[in-house]
Amino acid sequence: MKKLQLAETGNAGVDAEGALIDAAAEGDVHAFAALYDRYLEQVHRYLYYLVGNRTDAEDLTQQVFLSAWQAIGRYRRNGSPIAAWLIRIAHNKAMSHHRRAKETCCLDLELVSRERWADPEGKAVADCDRVAVRRAVLKLKPEQREVIVMRLIEHMDYADIAAALGKSEGNVRVIQHRALVELRRLLADEVNS
Repeated sequence: MKKLQLAETGNAGVDAEGALIDAAAEGDVHAFAALYDRYLEQVHRYLYYLVGNRTDAEDLTQQVFLSAWQAIGRYRRNGSPIAAWLIRIAHNKAMSHHRRAKETCCLDLELVSRERWADPEGKAVADCDRVAVRRAVLKLKPEQREVIVMRLIEHMDYADIAAALGKSEGNVRVIQHRALVELRRLLADEVNS
């Protein structure tokens, strides 16, 4: 419990997360709940961009954290944050989901806006832009989509993306470059059609 109290104070930075991980590995549900609260939004957002459907993303997010809870005792800190490990589990769940789905699912285009009625015209334009970008991202190859989501939406650094995908940093940069080139082409095609 001492480790968990240290983690909750936030004074220890990286050590706080390590204390939470150690406590969770020892079966402390409150420590794992703290990790869950810390990374829930990031994992859900990542899955939402991969599967394109809010309901499936919510289901997969729960599966990720269930798997993480079952495997937390085997987690080893190797310089990458636990977020990379969780994203790796999410990646595997999303790939399994895609293999099972086989058919293209409909896009869940409901986007939440904090200032819904502040600027209706601006909101409409922004929503159209977001939808266009999202459609283009969903048309990328799965590997390219994952790198784009991790880098540009989750703001993960190249080392963490490489750890999550089991690739080198150089390979991640190449995938990102190719994905951005393809996104430009897809968006230009949408504007011209």
